Amino acid sequence: MVLDDLRGLPASPLIVAEGTVLAPALVPDPSRAVWLLPTPELQRERLEERDGQANRLYRLFATVIEEEARRHGMPILSTDGSLGIEETVDAVERLFDTAIADGPRAESLAERRALLREANQAIVAQVRGYFARPWADGAADATLRAFLCECGDPSCDADVALPVGSVAAEPALAPGHRPAP
Repeated sequence: MVLDDLRGLPASPLIVAEGTVLAPALVPDPSRAVWLLPTPELQRERLEERDGQANRLYRLFATVIEEEARRHGMPILSTDGSLGIEETVDAVERLFDTAIADGPRAESLAERRALLREANQAIVAQVRGYFARPWADGAADATLRAFLCECGDPSCDADVALPVGSVAAEPALAPGHRPAP
């Protein structure tokens, strides 16, 4: 279903999708995919930190994904915990430098604001979807979440914690930010 959802999206802008449900055998273009896989040691360490045990199923699943990615010629970025987030992002960007350069990308401030708005509206929809379930307790629109600042300034990387209902009604802006002209 994830692949069906991805196929239903417009060709522009570029899309980043993640998750173990994206099997390497189902990805149509290996040049636009990468699997970030922890080393067995890092995976065991993280699983033990999370729940006190290194769950065998997760370890097996990682092995299956790695074997399938290799069998289909998909790039793999092995992570051992030595790289920080920025270095990992840089490594992924280097793998996709041609795809990123080819675009398409948001070129204008209006396109950038529209993408930021779309991302924030997706968070609103997720939270409202959760609270629509009969067992969910609370009020979706009063729930605080981190949203991307929608000012549109290419140098802005601010997040802002706001109630879901306010972001559904108007753009999320960090304190002191206004929509870029």
